[in-house]
Amino acid sequence: MRGEILDGRYELVERLGRGGMGQVWAARDARMQRDVAVKLVTALPRIGEHETFLRFRREIRSAARLPGRYTVIAHDCGEAVLDGERVLYMVMERLTGRTLADAVAQERPSWQRAVAWTRQVAAALDAAHRQGIVHRDIKPENVMFDADGDLKVLDFGIAKFLGDTVLVSGLTGTGVAIGSLLYMSPEQARGERTVDHRTDLYSLGCLLYFMLTGKPPLVADNAYAQLALLIDGEIEPPHRLNPAIPSELSDFVVDLLARDPEDRPASARSVADRLARVAGPAGPPASAPSAHRTLASARAEADEARRSAEEAAAQVMTMTEEAAARIRAQTEQDVIAMRAAADQYAQRRRETADALFEETRAKAAQAAADFETGLAQRRERSERDLATRQQRAEKRLAEIEERAEQLSLEAEKLRTDAERRARQTVAAATRQAESVLAEAEEKADRILPNHALTGLRDTVAAIIADSRFTPVGGLVEKRATILRQLTELHTALSGFEEPPSGRESSPQG
Repeated sequence: MRGEILDGRYELVERLGRGGMGQVWAARDARMQRDVAVKLVTALPRIGEHETFLRFRREIRSAARLPGRYTVIAHDCGEAVLDGERVLYMVMERLTGRTLADAVAQERPSWQRAVAWTRQVAAALDAAHRQGIVHRDIKPENVMFDADGDLKVLDFGIAKFLGDTVLVSGLTGTGVAIGSLLYMSPEQARGERTVDHRTDLYSLGCLLYFMLTGKPPLVADNAYAQLALLIDGEIEPPHRLNPAIPSELSDFVVDLLARDPEDRPASARSVADRLARVAGPAGPPASAPSAHRTLASARAEADEARRSAEEAAAQVMTMTEEAAARIRAQTEQDVIAMRAAADQYAQRRRETADALFEETRAKAAQAAADFETGLAQRRERSERDLATRQQRAEKRLAEIEERAEQLSLEAEKLRTDAERRARQTVAAATRQAESVLAEAEEKADRILPNHALTGLRDTVAAIIADSRFTPVGGLVEKRATILRQLTELHTALSGFEEPPSGRESSPQG
């Protein structure tokens, strides 16, 4: 992961630590141009990823509102994908000092210094508990020194988030232990689902025990034995391991490590107050003064003055933090109220928009239905009109066919009648022509020479014979021709004078 850019902003420079739930990296904030520390949380369930991120962001934001003197400052949080793995990350201020575990390993502090350091951790816990935040994982590795020598408590919100995530994901049926076994309270070891601020006070007692004796109060060879010790083991008072510890301080540590939360001190503030009383000024021993004891007395007085100043500063800081917490709480309430009002307004607007959308969609659906209905009606009317016109056309066609048949019959009848009349006319003309011819022959016999009469007779006979085979269409013209010729013949014959009656009367030879 070294050199990768987290969420497009944080360049991972060096891994500072690694645990079962994630890693801690030194990083560079490209946007703000500052060194930061990034905690990566990788051990996450696959179900409910969005809800998991929302819980993570909620816990980190709550922790980021804590006063910053004894708590590490959280700058940012989010989710990203690194090496193909989904991670949640928290960006916090980069501390370059040692952890409390490293400091005790290098040199065990005096009980006075251990008490002073414990009071700083108690002040951080008090500020968190006042806002309903329980750390759940107080241990030497989660306490670091800043550049001014003050202690800073790390990982507020992380343990709470991890515990909720494990329970929500359903990994166990009775709860699991979240925290470090060596500094875990008995109720955490039992996997109780709900723990309160007193579990942090137990872990604070373990932390003070570690500073006073160099080891945690209960240590076993394996995790199962460690859990058994946390639930049933007996804790040896610290003054037996370090006789320099005042008995009052040893008894107070035992009170902090009470197995029943009800038997522990009521709050982190009461722990800080009692530690301030325990760490009162220690006078010089009753012996002759010497330069060495004078120097020791001066150092003791200086330490006392410094402790008094630190206590006064802590009290002022506590008062300031309380005032700031009240102002912050009021501001948060106002913001919550404004956000709620904005959400209600947005909800009303969404409801109005949804109602308008539904109304518009209903109108569009009704318009579409009306259009379909009208179209169906028009189609039905068109089909009816078309059927009616088709029926009318078929009826008219039948009438036309019937009329055509009638006309055909009438035409056939007319043709037959015309042929009959034509034949009758030809017959009549023929008879008339024969009559005229006969009359003409009779007259011709009297007037014309025999050879002319014979020619005329032959002509008329040919006309009559030809008319018998002439089609009906040509009979009319033939008749007209015959009539015209007969008329001409009649006119020609009329030009001859009527011969005297009786042939005997004609002149002789």
